[in-house]
Amino acid sequence: GLSNADMRQALEKVISDYPADFANLRGEVLNNNPQTVEYVSLLQFKSAEKNTITQYSGTEPVYSWEAQMFTTEEFSEVEKKYKSLYKDLKSITLTLNRDYAYRLEGDYDAPTESRKFASSVFRLVPSASNLPKVKVELSLQYELMEWKIFLSVYQKEREDNERGKVWE
Repeated sequence: GLSNADMRQALEKVISDYPADFANLRGEVLNNNPQTVEYVSLLQFKSAEKNTITQYSGTEPVYSWEAQMFTTEEFSEVEKKYKSLYKDLKSITLTLNRDYAYRLEGDYDAPTESRKFASSVFRLVPSASNLPKVKVELSLQYELMEWKIFLSVYQKEREDNERGKVWE
């Protein structure tokens, strides 16, 4: 559907711009906190309620992109939407580096009303050395009497089991 194409284009732009710290997508500063700086995102993403870019301060700044996809007071509604967005992400093909097709691989974390949080984390397959090591996360959380769904792209920490496979 239309929202699927919209989500695909948004993710292609965000992941492609990730190595440049979202330089092409970062607008003006929204909030300046000691630990984080939140920026306006210049990305046109119609399926999302809003989307922003956050910089986390540290020895080297780390950036993440987040879109708020859906808000409701009803758990049954948010559960349905979360499941359908998960299916969309599983079926999506992303064209990155102009010519290569990638899929998103990730397990479904089933939400329950009592847990107030769920997170399905995807990685790009096939993994490519010239691609940023990013995770795409679909998450759901309950805050201030509302259920919200977020889609985010952020840096993946290197896992211990990857150490042996570094090809120079």
